[in-house]
Amino acid sequence: MVAEVVEMHPVDRQIVEILQEQGRIPNVQLADRVGLSPPAVLERVRKLEEKGVITGYTAQVDHRRVGMSAVSFVAVSLNLHQKDSMENFHAFVGECSSVRECYHIAGTDDYLLKVYTRDIDDYENFLLHSLTRIKGIDRVKTMFVLSTLKRETGVPIEQTGCPGDSGEANGGKQDNGRKGNRKNGKSQPKGGGNG
Repeated sequence: MVAEVVEMHPVDRQIVEILQEQGRIPNVQLADRVGLSPPAVLERVRKLEEKGVITGYTAQVDHRRVGMSAVSFVAVSLNLHQKDSMENFHAFVGECSSVRECYHIAGTDDYLLKVYTRDIDDYENFLLHSLTRIKGIDRVKTMFVLSTLKRETGVPIEQTGCPGDSGEANGGKQDNGRKGNRKNGKSQPKGGGNG
Protein backbone atom coordinates (compact mmCIF):
# COMPACT_ATOMS: atom_id res chain seq x y z
CA MET A 1 0.00 0.00 0.00
CA VAL A 2 1.50 3.30 -1.12
CA ALA A 3 0.69 6.43 0.87
CA GLU A 4 -0.57 9.44 -1.04
CA VAL A 5 2.14 12.08 -1.40
CA VAL A 6 1.02 15.42 0.05
CA GLU A 7 1.96 18.44 -2.04
CA MET A 8 3.57 20.95 0.31
CA HIS A 9 4.17 24.66 0.01
CA PRO A 10 7.85 25.61 0.53
CA VAL A 11 6.92 27.19 3.89
CA ASP A 12 5.31 23.91 4.99
CA ARG A 13 8.49 22.06 4.03
CA GLN A 14 10.50 24.54 6.08
CA ILE A 15 8.16 24.05 9.06
CA VAL A 16 8.49 20.26 8.85
CA GLU A 17 12.29 20.43 8.62
CA ILE A 18 12.46 22.69 11.70
CA LEU A 19 10.03 20.54 13.71
CA GLN A 20 12.02 17.39 12.89
CA GLU A 21 15.07 19.03 14.46
CA GLN A 22 13.31 20.88 17.28
CA GLY A 23 9.96 19.29 18.09
CA ARG A 24 9.50 21.50 21.16
CA ILE A 25 10.21 24.84 19.49
CA PRO A 26 7.70 27.46 20.65
CA ASN A 27 5.23 28.50 17.96
CA VAL A 28 6.39 32.14 18.19
CA GLN A 29 9.99 31.14 17.38
CA LEU A 30 8.84 28.82 14.61
CA ALA A 31 6.81 31.65 13.10
CA ASP A 32 9.79 33.98 13.30
CA ARG A 33 12.04 31.46 11.52
CA VAL A 34 9.64 30.97 8.61
CA GLY A 35 8.58 34.62 8.39
CA LEU A 36 4.87 34.23 9.18
CA SER A 37 2.59 35.24 12.03
CA PRO A 38 2.17 32.75 14.91
CA PRO A 39 -1.54 32.11 14.13
CA ALA A 40 -0.71 31.38 10.46
CA VAL A 41 2.03 28.93 11.47
CA LEU A 42 -0.23 27.24 14.03
CA GLU A 43 -2.83 26.72 11.29
CA ARG A 44 -0.22 25.31 8.89
CA VAL A 45 1.03 22.88 11.55
CA ARG A 46 -2.55 21.81 12.32
CA LYS A 47 -3.17 21.10 8.61
CA LEU A 48 0.09 19.14 8.31
CA GLU A 49 -1.04 17.02 11.28
CA GLU A 50 -4.51 16.50 9.75
CA LYS A 51 -2.99 15.41 6.42
CA GLY A 52 -0.77 12.89 8.22
CA VAL A 53 2.51 14.58 7.27
CA ILE A 54 3.29 15.15 10.95
CA THR A 55 2.35 11.98 12.80
CA GLY A 56 3.53 12.81 16.32
CA TYR A 57 6.13 14.34 18.61
CA THR A 58 8.57 12.33 20.72
CA ALA A 59 11.58 12.72 23.00
CA GLN A 60 14.86 11.19 21.85
CA VAL A 61 16.33 9.00 24.59
CA ASP A 62 19.89 7.72 24.98
CA HIS A 63 19.29 3.96 25.23
CA ARG A 64 22.48 3.42 27.28
CA ARG A 65 21.35 5.87 29.97
CA VAL A 66 18.17 3.86 30.54
CA GLY A 67 20.02 0.54 30.72
CA MET A 68 19.32 -0.77 27.20
CA SER A 69 22.93 -1.19 26.07
CA ALA A 70 22.54 -3.96 23.48
CA VAL A 71 21.05 -2.87 20.17
CA SER A 72 20.58 -5.44 17.45
CA PHE A 73 19.08 -5.82 14.02
CA VAL A 74 17.36 -9.15 13.65
CA ALA A 75 16.46 -10.66 10.29
CA VAL A 76 13.57 -13.12 10.54
CA SER A 77 12.40 -15.62 7.92
CA LEU A 78 9.10 -17.45 8.18
CA ASN A 79 8.76 -21.00 6.90
CA LEU A 80 5.00 -20.66 6.53
CA HIS A 81 3.77 -17.67 4.59
CA GLN A 82 0.23 -18.30 5.65
CA LYS A 83 -2.13 -15.82 7.20
CA ASP A 84 -2.07 -17.45 10.67
CA SER A 85 1.71 -17.50 11.06
CA MET A 86 2.06 -13.95 9.74
CA GLU A 87 -0.68 -12.70 12.09
CA ASN A 88 1.00 -14.47 15.05
CA PHE A 89 4.30 -12.79 14.20
CA HIS A 90 2.65 -9.37 13.72
CA ALA A 91 0.86 -9.74 17.08
CA PHE A 92 4.13 -10.65 18.83
CA VAL A 93 5.92 -7.64 17.34
CA GLY A 94 3.07 -5.33 18.37
CA GLU A 95 3.15 -6.55 21.98
CA CYS A 96 6.91 -6.91 22.50
CA SER A 97 8.42 -3.73 23.97
CA SER A 98 11.98 -4.83 23.12
CA VAL A 99 11.15 -4.66 19.40
CA ARG A 100 11.18 -0.95 18.57
CA GLU A 101 10.97 -1.18 14.79
CA CYS A 102 9.82 -3.87 12.38
CA TYR A 103 9.96 -3.82 8.59
CA HIS A 104 8.49 -6.29 6.12
CA ILE A 105 11.30 -6.59 3.59
CA ALA A 106 12.07 -8.07 0.17
CA GLY A 107 14.96 -10.51 -0.26
CA THR A 108 16.05 -13.69 1.49
CA ASP A 109 14.50 -12.65 4.82
CA ASP A 110 10.94 -11.59 5.51
CA TYR A 111 11.28 -9.09 8.37
CA LEU A 112 13.92 -6.84 9.87
CA LEU A 113 13.58 -5.94 13.54
CA LYS A 114 15.42 -3.37 15.64
CA VAL A 115 15.68 -4.75 19.16
CA TYR A 116 16.85 -3.11 22.39
CA THR A 117 17.91 -5.28 25.35
CA ARG A 118 19.92 -4.72 28.54
CA ASP A 119 22.86 -6.87 27.43
CA ILE A 120 23.75 -10.01 25.46
CA ASP A 121 22.26 -12.31 28.13
CA ASP A 122 19.00 -10.38 27.97
CA TYR A 123 19.02 -10.68 24.18
CA GLU A 124 19.61 -14.44 24.45
CA ASN A 125 16.59 -14.68 26.75
CA PHE A 126 14.51 -12.69 24.23
CA LEU A 127 15.70 -14.93 21.39
CA LEU A 128 15.25 -18.31 23.08
CA HIS A 129 12.15 -17.68 25.17
CA SER A 130 10.19 -15.20 23.08
CA LEU A 131 11.08 -14.78 19.43
CA THR A 132 11.87 -18.36 18.40
CA ARG A 133 8.79 -19.71 20.17
CA ILE A 134 6.54 -18.08 17.59
CA LYS A 135 5.01 -20.70 15.31
CA GLY A 136 6.23 -20.43 11.73
CA ILE A 137 9.68 -18.91 12.30
CA ASP A 138 12.25 -20.66 10.13
CA ARG A 139 15.45 -18.66 10.58
CA VAL A 140 16.74 -15.79 12.73
CA LYS A 141 19.93 -13.87 12.02
CA THR A 142 21.21 -11.37 14.60
CA MET A 143 23.56 -8.45 13.96
CA PHE A 144 24.68 -6.52 17.04
CA VAL A 145 25.42 -2.82 16.72
CA LEU A 146 29.02 -2.06 17.71
CA SER A 147 28.78 1.70 17.26
CA THR A 148 26.51 4.20 15.58
CA LEU A 149 28.00 6.38 12.86
CA LYS A 150 24.78 8.18 11.94
CA ARG A 151 21.29 8.21 13.36
CA GLU A 152 18.74 10.62 11.95
CA THR A 153 15.23 10.46 13.29
CA GLY A 154 13.59 12.61 10.63
CA VAL A 155 13.13 12.05 6.92
CA PRO A 156 14.62 14.15 4.13
CA ILE A 157 12.07 16.67 2.94
CA GLU A 158 13.96 17.65 -0.20
CA GLN A 159 15.63 14.85 -2.14
CA THR A 160 19.17 16.13 -2.22
CA GLY A 161 21.05 12.92 -2.91
CA CYS A 162 24.51 11.97 -1.72
CA PRO A 163 28.05 12.83 -2.78
CA GLY A 164 28.79 11.28 -6.16
CA ASP A 165 25.13 10.94 -7.22
CA SER A 166 24.33 11.56 -10.84
CA GLY A 167 21.96 14.42 -11.49
CA GLU A 168 18.88 12.16 -11.55
CA ALA A 169 19.01 11.29 -7.85
CA ASN A 170 19.58 14.95 -7.14
CA GLY A 171 16.25 16.10 -8.52
CA GLY A 172 17.83 16.76 -11.92
CA LYS A 173 20.51 19.09 -10.52
CA GLN A 174 24.03 17.91 -11.18
CA ASP A 175 26.39 18.91 -8.41
CA ASN A 176 29.15 16.30 -8.11
CA GLY A 177 30.45 18.21 -5.09
CA ARG A 178 32.13 20.91 -7.24
CA LYS A 179 31.43 24.54 -6.72
CA GLY A 180 32.47 26.78 -9.51
CA ASN A 181 31.65 29.81 -11.60
CA ARG A 182 29.46 29.36 -14.66
CA LYS A 183 30.86 30.75 -17.91
CA ASN A 184 29.21 30.19 -21.28
CA GLY A 185 26.94 27.55 -19.69
CA LYS A 186 29.92 25.52 -18.45
CA SER A 187 31.07 25.12 -14.87
CA GLN A 188 34.50 26.58 -14.23
CA PRO A 189 36.61 25.88 -11.14
CA LYS A 190 36.84 28.73 -8.66
CA GLY A 191 39.81 30.98 -9.19
CA GLY A 192 39.50 31.23 -12.96
CA GLY A 193 39.18 29.01 -15.96
CA ASN A 194 42.79 28.73 -17.11
CA GLY A 195 44.07 25.27 -16.82
